[in-house]
Amino acid sequence: MRRVQYKHTFFHGDDESREGSLLTFVYDIPYFPPCGVFPPLHLLNQHLASGGSNGGMSPGAIWEPFTITAEEYRQLISALESTPLDEVKPHARCAFVKPIFDHDLDEFQDYFEWLVAACKKHGASYHKGVLERAEAHRKESK
Repeated sequence: MRRVQYKHTFFHGDDESREGSLLTFVYDIPYFPPCGVFPPLHLLNQHLASGGSNGGMSPGAIWEPFTITAEEYRQLISALESTPLDEVKPHARCAFVKPIFDHDLDEFQDYFEWLVAACKKHGASYHKGVLERAEAHRKESK
């Protein structure tokens, strides 16, 4: 699987250079995938070609813009579906939940329009799940 060099960015503190597999990389981008929905290839490539964002007052990730092939996308999807989160968590700061795939949204051609539709459709259930996992984690920590 492709290796990606990128940087963690922080509001306070220095950027941190990183390198990881494409799988680790996508789990290491803050707030991605939006509302837990993983984009189809043509929209993922729009996001990858953006080079990321420094996050402003939030954490961010930046990289040299790139795109992936259909074969790389198939490998990534297979890895997302088959790799347990516990294997990814030590290497990626945002490995909180496995993404879902909503092929009803694949027809969108613009990443931002797709993002809005994905979050409108899945945002409430995604955020409910995040809150439930946070509460479970809090109870385990006691």
